Amino acid sequence: MAASSDLLDVDPPELQFPFELDKQISCPLKMINKTDRTVAFKVKTTTPKKYCVRPNNGVVRPRSTCEVVVTMQAQTVAPPDLQCKDKFLVQSVVVADRLSAKDITPQMFMKQGGNAVEEVRMRVTYVMPTESSLEIAEESDGPQRILVPMQRIADHGRSASELSSGSVSLRSAELGTEVGSPTGPVVRTEELLRAAGHAAETRTYTGPDAQSLELSALITKLTKEKDSALEQNKKLHSELELVRRDASKQGGFSLIFVLVCGLLSIILGYLVKK
Repeated sequence: MAASSDLLDVDPPELQFPFELDKQISCPLKMINKTDRTVAFKVKTTTPKKYCVRPNNGVVRPRSTCEVVVTMQAQTVAPPDLQCKDKFLVQSVVVADRLSAKDITPQMFMKQGGNAVEEVRMRVTYVMPTESSLEIAEESDGPQRILVPMQRIADHGRSASELSSGSVSLRSAELGTEVGSPTGPVVRTEELLRAAGHAAETRTYTGPDAQSLELSALITKLTKEKDSALEQNKKLHSELELVRRDASKQGGFSLIFVLVCGLLSIILGYLVKK
């Protein structure tokens, strides 16, 4: 059953997010124009920094639909018992048939200007991920993906109060708090799955590969240094051998010379005495 106004049906009537920590989660919405007039819409929320909506405004032609994707930013803590007090407001107003989305202005949705603005209020609920969604997340995120168990959510929830403490009035949404892009570009479901798979692949395999490359480079460096030291050692041995040979040759020549001189001295002495 869809949430209804006189102009638009909004399906589903409440936003349900299968809550998981550290993960962006998207929920589709359908704006169904059940009239014969062109209708412009705008989506607002009580917590604009937490959600992104694309598109957050638009035009729905007569008897047609427009799909909107609401993305909840990755949460680092879980609320107590998965309770959420966030709310959304969908405003709609009849516009000219030739009007396009880029022609929409905030003044169109101001009741003070006499505009007949219809409103649909929606609340946000958190649900536990189904088994099929867990399998999809596990396959897309790789073997390093750690799924959130019930106990972890409960443990975090006991000490976390940021998401659920205090009551936020929907009046802040009516005053013009629009859903924008709080922390960066919106990642659609398909892009999120691809990015998550790539990140998991990087976490799983890139680390060991980088360590292996560093180890291989270190081994190669040590091997080169060892070969260089061996080569230098061989050169030193060769030079030492040459020095020994030269010294041996020089030493042999001197001994023969001394022997010859001694022999000649004996002969000369014998001749002189004779």
